[in-house]
Amino acid sequence: MITNITSQNSFTGKSAFQKNIKKVKKVFFTEFNDVKSPAKYELLPIEQQQELAPEIKELSDRLKFVRRFNKTLYQDGGLPEVFRGLIGCVKAFKVGNCAEFAEIGKTILKMNGINNCDIYTLHAKSPDGTLRNLDQTLIAFKVPHTKNNPATKRNGTYFKPMENTRILDLWLDGFSGNVRQAKKKYKILGMKQDDELILKPENTYEPDLETIKKLKKEFPKLMFTS
Repeated sequence: MITNITSQNSFTGKSAFQKNIKKVKKVFFTEFNDVKSPAKYELLPIEQQQELAPEIKELSDRLKFVRRFNKTLYQDGGLPEVFRGLIGCVKAFKVGNCAEFAEIGKTILKMNGINNCDIYTLHAKSPDGTLRNLDQTLIAFKVPHTKNNPATKRNGTYFKPMENTRILDLWLDGFSGNVRQAKKKYKILGMKQDDELILKPENTYEPDLETIKKLKKEFPKLMFTS
């Protein structure tokens, strides 16, 4: 059994935004509490990874199937099927990595009227200018349109977020905080003290109003409750 990474909501105060973050985490971890992540096994000691090798392979194979299947959904049924398939497959096969966690988290936020969020991949820039991909996908809020738009997504344009940019990482057991707090948290993934945290906007599907309407009807438990 994998021990969860200790995390907590790092925001202070009780703003509406912070309350919504708390709600999305409650919904996500209630509905997807039995989902396992093959990538989390990589945080275990080598000896333990070797002992769990059959389980890791089985989970990895399941995830490969889910991702292959999801790639066919847009052609088969358009946007609604993309998101229905993602949520349904992750729940049914009980497997997902940071990309699936972020995509589902963003969808839950959009279903609940929180639209100032998007998906990014995490990178670290060392003092000598070397850029490293930390192989992590997350949600960030209120990123300026100049940094997150169709062109920057299409081109994969890297940028340094403002220090007060809020980050939510459901894969990291629901970590939420600003860039400074995130840098400390991402040490576990190879972020160094003198690195700059860099984000890259991901060109993923965006649920339209019709899709949101259908998702609310099919997955009512993903809606916030007071």
